[in-house]
Amino acid sequence: MLAIVGAGRAGSALAVALAARGYRIAAVASRDPRRAGVLAGRVGAAVAATPVAAMRAADVTLVAVPDAEIVRVAAAVGASGAALGGRGAVHLCASRGPEALAALRGTGAAVGAIHPLQALAGEGSAPLLEGSLMAVEADPPLDAVLRRLAADLGCRPVTLAPGARPVYHAAAVLAASGPLALLDAAAELLSAAGVAPAPAGEGRFPAGCPADPAEAGLIALMRGALSNAERAGVRAALTGPIARGDADTVAAHLAALGLRPEVARLYRAVGRATLRLAGEKGREGIAHLLEEDRSRPCSSHAGAPAPHPPLPEEPVPWP
Repeated sequence: MLAIVGAGRAGSALAVALAARGYRIAAVASRDPRRAGVLAGRVGAAVAATPVAAMRAADVTLVAVPDAEIVRVAAAVGASGAALGGRGAVHLCASRGPEALAALRGTGAAVGAIHPLQALAGEGSAPLLEGSLMAVEADPPLDAVLRRLAADLGCRPVTLAPGARPVYHAAAVLAASGPLALLDAAAELLSAAGVAPAPAGEGRFPAGCPADPAEAGLIALMRGALSNAERAGVRAALTGPIARGDADTVAAHLAALGLRPEVARLYRAVGRATLRLAGEKGREGIAHLLEEDRSRPCSSHAGAPAPHPPLPEEPVPWP
């Protein structure tokens, strides 16, 4: 039997997916009673008044609270004096290991951490778990249970190298949030190119697509690129002027982006990453375009963007 502490996006998705795979969800606890009630009703569970009550009702509890609250919840349960021997508690944070729940070891519980490498946004995203990686780390009595749970969800359980969680989390952020930032920048350029929303009553978009034609079209393009990568591999899926070695087109792009320095910097950064993927041999002219000193106009492509300091590095929360 399982319990869920936290009825947010990740907890809801996992609860629904697990219930669909035949797991019994005994209890749901949340600081928002309404959300706890909705999720409990969805998976046939009881509403638990506290995390302690939820943990007592189950063999394994998923602590699906915000990352900053994991240690606090564990400390509160640990200080309650509850006896949880033979039970397990697992959090879902990408950047923390089982040590975030260390306060629960005093109750006799085994602790662990699982992280599905997927953008979970509530119960509707439960089907996305199929085929996802799931990082698993837990005390020995619990580890095998969690790997079986991951497999039952259709996930691929993986073990991270010691100390590698920040790198793992960075990869997750790049893959989950990076494409959305690129989509937003590309949609801005399409709008500037004249791709405007259709007048009221004109144009019909498939269910689930945004009403903005720029976003809808770019999402279709991104979906096609990902489909090609899934089928043939990342390098084989590369298209565009950098893959073709077309320096003139890259120069024209940079000139056109001269009045949009933020997007130009993004274009250069993505272009350099693409160049590393495609290989620089035979593309030296493109490498020069992407790395050149922008403080001096280049005679071969006037209008290149002026220099700008690098963007500050800011921590990005897991989506």
